[in-house]
Amino acid sequence: MHRVRLMTWCPRSATGMQLAAFAADEGGLFADRGLEVEFVAATRPPDYSVTGFTARVKAVAAGHADFALTSVVYLLAAQTEAAGSLGVRFVAAAHQRNPIAGVVREDSGLRTPEDLAGLRTARWSMPWFAQEYAGALDFMGVGEPVMIDTPGDLDAALGSGDVDVLPVWMDDTTQPGLRGMKIQYRGAAVGLRVIALDIPVYTTGLVAADRLPLDVIRSMRDAYVAGFQLQLEHPELGLAAFRRCFPSVSEEYARANWGTFEPSARSGGVPPGSMDAERWEDTIAHTAKTHGLSTFPGDRIYRPELLDPTPDRVVAWCSA
Repeated sequence: MHRVRLMTWCPRSATGMQLAAFAADEGGLFADRGLEVEFVAATRPPDYSVTGFTARVKAVAAGHADFALTSVVYLLAAQTEAAGSLGVRFVAAAHQRNPIAGVVREDSGLRTPEDLAGLRTARWSMPWFAQEYAGALDFMGVGEPVMIDTPGDLDAALGSGDVDVLPVWMDDTTQPGLRGMKIQYRGAAVGLRVIALDIPVYTTGLVAADRLPLDVIRSMRDAYVAGFQLQLEHPELGLAAFRRCFPSVSEEYARANWGTFEPSARSGGVPPGSMDAERWEDTIAHTAKTHGLSTFPGDRIYRPELLDPTPDRVVAWCSA
């Protein structure tokens, strides 16, 4: 058995992509491939900016973990600081499309991304969500939003009309709009609507330290990818294992996140985890432009040896 440490995402924003890893562990997929996986908590960022969250991929490079579930923007920001020398790269893509969305009041009449041009948008304590949102609108050729710094109660800001849009990921039900589709404002229920932007760039996935042998990386990647299918077929498997690790996260929350994540994971008829060089090129360019980061050759962001799924995996997933 080869012992490795996998850094999870985080419980506060428990995106559904974590469940595939927990299903793989619970279902014996890691053990079948000769791996003993220890789940370790995500490194706490010094602040909630993109730069702050680079602490996670830097921790993998420093040896505090061997693999991590993380975001493309965190790795690109870390590589920008390190001039491309950080020894960490993606080995599997989880979100095949960007899950950024705008939450609006149901009575607003707003229904499409084109309706969002020029609207007052909350820039809350996770400011890079607002950057992602603005970048996605730009990618689609939609006019820029007006950013409103919103450090206080997001429900109140949306309910009162101080802001028109709350930018969140589709599978981030920590914020209002994706849990119950209602908020309370002055004692009354305010209905909400989610407008998905759904642009075709990678957003999250599994990264590995370059110091690891390629056969270990392949085994981990294959088990993680197989975990998606296992979680799809047996949704309770990953949920049970996840909640043992994060007992403070409600089952309702984790289940809802899987439900909203799963369509983003298999967009375009390809299995979750697959990576394509052309989409990576678009992803790197888009992420760098959106967040003011450097661009790099693809092989500094992902492992070229792991591009493209095998035909058997494509057939198996698409026929599921």
